[in-house]
This record gives sequence, structure tokens and C-alpha cells, in this order.
Amino acid sequence: MKKFTKKFIQFTVGYLILLYLKKDRFYTYKETKILVKKGVFHPAFFFSTKFLISAIKTFNLTNKKVLELGAGSGIISFYCDKKGAIVTSSDISPIAINGLIENNRKLKANVTIIESDLFDKIPNQVFDFIIINPPYYPKKPNNDAEKAWYCGENFEYFEKLFKQMNPYNNGNTIVFLSLSEDCDFNKIASIASKNNFLLKKYLNKMILWERNFIYKVMPK
Repeated sequence: MKKFTKKFIQFTVGYLILLYLKKDRFYTYKETKILVKKGVFHPAFFFSTKFLISAIKTFNLTNKKVLELGAGSGIISFYCDKKGAIVTSSDISPIAINGLIENNRKLKANVTIIESDLFDKIPNQVFDFIIINPPYYPKKPNNDAEKAWYCGENFEYFEKLFKQMNPYNNGNTIVFLSLSEDCDFNKIASIASKNNFLLKKYLNKMILWERNFIYKVMPK
């Protein structure tokens, strides 16, 4: 019964959120106001965004090189920029990229914005922080919007992610990966291990009906 109730709540709330996100919306976090383009993950409703910020806010980010991979609204990138970081923000979605460019200009931020499928178009360099809020439901995405939710029938997103990560990570890089109890953690961890990475639990928190986790991606 509890499982049924959780699924019903998720479906109902998810449906209402999708209706809300059919229009461009504004969102303010810590006095930073951004435009969230329709169809882009909205940080007010997707708990992992603020949870990731809670993980990085304990660090001194001044002059640290930060990559937000799959940035969506970019609120994490703009937070890091305000803290003095040297930020690169990427996304596969042209709609998300347009929003990032517009917000970067309005906020007078200095974020480097790159349209990229994971690391494909990220210039080779070592980052101090890589922040990833990934899709993790195993289904083939049919468009860019669905790529924010679905990682492919065979977890192709994670296969590519861990295969590409090495040139950007010198072993001292702090890589934060956000997951929830609804994902197939064992499958994701096995893909990481195959590519010589370990997932070490860093934070966990029950947010409404769902337990959320932040893992550090570490070399084996």
C-alpha cells in the first residue's frame, strides 16, 4: 500500500508539474533570479538541484574550475560563479543552452556555455569540480527534453559518461553525482567500476517521498 501511495503521489504531482512547465517561468534562489525555459528541469520542483548546491556550498570555490555537466536551468553554475569559481556549463538541449546564454547575460555572469552531449565538445582540461545531475530511468529518450529523464534502455548515458571522464579528472577532482532511491544503483555502479571508478556515498536525505543521494565519483 505504501509503495502504491508513493507512485500515485509521484504521478499526480509529476503531471501537475509538467503542466506548469509548459510555459517559461522565473525562479529565484539566494537572490539570483533566472528564467527557466519551458521543458527544462525547474529547480523548484526537482530536489536534486538544491541538494547538490548544499554539497558544494561547504567548499571555497574561489578560482576553482567547475563544470556543471547537463546544467539545465544553470542555477548551480550561476551559484558557483557568484562564489568566484571559473565555471563551464553544458547541456545537450538547445533550449536549455538558449536559457543559459540569456541568464548569463542578464546576471552579468562569466559562465562559459557549451552545447554538448556529455563531454563531446568540452575542451580537454582538468576541473576541480564536476557536478552531474543525470537522467537515470532506463528508457530510450525520443527527444532532447526526454534526455533529462531517460538514460537509454541499456544505460547508454552512464556508459558514455564514465568512459569519457578520465581526461577531465586528475584524481583530485571532486565529482558529485546525484541519484535517487528510484534508480538502479547497482547497474550504474557496475558501469562506473568497469571504467575504473567507484561511487562513494557522500550525502543522503529524505525529501518528501523520495530518498536522494549524492555520490562522489572516485578513481579505483
